[in-house]
Amino acid sequence: MVVKHLRLVDRPASATARDALLRRGKRIDVATLLDDAVLRAQETDVPGRAAVSGFTWEPHDSGTELWYPQGVTTSADATGSGAAGTSGRNVVVVSWYAHEGALRNGARLTFVDLDTLHYRHVLLVRARRTPWGVCILPVPIHAGGIAWYGPYLYVAATRAGVYVFRVEDLLELPPRRRKGVAGRLGYDMVLPVHHRLTSRGRDAGSRVRYSFLSLAHGLPDTDSPPALVAGEYGGVGKTQRLWRYALDPETHLPRRGADGHATPDELHPDQSPRMQGATVLDGTWYVTTSQGRGNAGDLLVGEPGAFRRHKRVLPTGCEDIAAWPQRRQLWSVTEWPWMRWVYAVDADAWPGPVAPPPAEQSGARPIPPRPPASGAAPS
Repeated sequence: MVVKHLRLVDRPASATARDALLRRGKRIDVATLLDDAVLRAQETDVPGRAAVSGFTWEPHDSGTELWYPQGVTTSADATGSGAAGTSGRNVVVVSWYAHEGALRNGARLTFVDLDTLHYRHVLLVRARRTPWGVCILPVPIHAGGIAWYGPYLYVAATRAGVYVFRVEDLLELPPRRRKGVAGRLGYDMVLPVHHRLTSRGRDAGSRVRYSFLSLAHGLPDTDSPPALVAGEYGGVGKTQRLWRYALDPETHLPRRGADGHATPDELHPDQSPRMQGATVLDGTWYVTTSQGRGNAGDLLVGEPGAFRRHKRVLPTGCEDIAAWPQRRQLWSVTEWPWMRWVYAVDADAWPGPVAPPPAEQSGARPIPPRPPASGAAPS
């Protein structure tokens, strides 16, 4: 399938500016980042029939209007890559966008040690060279979804495409080096952009929107590599599509065609309104849809065009979703102040559509019973 309007084109960040920024501080891995974390989330009962466990943030993060949680991924997505730097820890990562002053504040990631619930915020930044040195700028994106594959974190950027970050570039800035937005906001940990993937095409007059992202995990006992799932949030009059790109297990980047660009191998138009996240586990799609503040969300299970809707089983404000195959869990996050939870869902407890009977499935007409033999009394 050729889908030119979804073709991804590489837009590398300035390597010289990024390298100059990286020389300002000390690069650390995820394990060290969490060893120094002082903030601690709290286990809590999460409203919503599908939630089996979860936690909430410290009060200043749970109630802030400045930052809204959006995307979620886990260290399960990065399994098998030593570059992830987790030292075997179970890690959940949540993305936030700046709800107020977005062009000034941008977006951030929060790394959570699931065993201790200690967490630490990391500001996403761009490095720009100026006559006076390297300037640290925010990354002004909605960050509606994230996916962690090997050394890379993919972050959805709506119409700007997908921003790609290298986990090994986690940078701790000493106080005297915290210039620009990092200094103004008081962040000592930053993660600079590595490159950006853009798609500038239109379809039916609508520009492509990368509202959310996740890693699709293939069927068990197969060699099929993970894929990058993307989709659009859309209400009435908006496109509502799902698509996915094959990922190269060697480079951990989308597979390129002969033209050097990545093109999705699946595209599913006309999906559900108000989709907030989608992931794939063992060939089954799981999609979250929101119903407005104060209303419980829905979980769609099955495949595009044939979903079963489990109504009002998710907490209000449900957002992105990620699969944790080893635990047979789905992880999601909510956004509203004082109603902010990160929670797990038992993937096997929410089935897809019931298969039709074999005769109906094949389109065959039911066979009527044979009439009784002549002279025999009907049973």
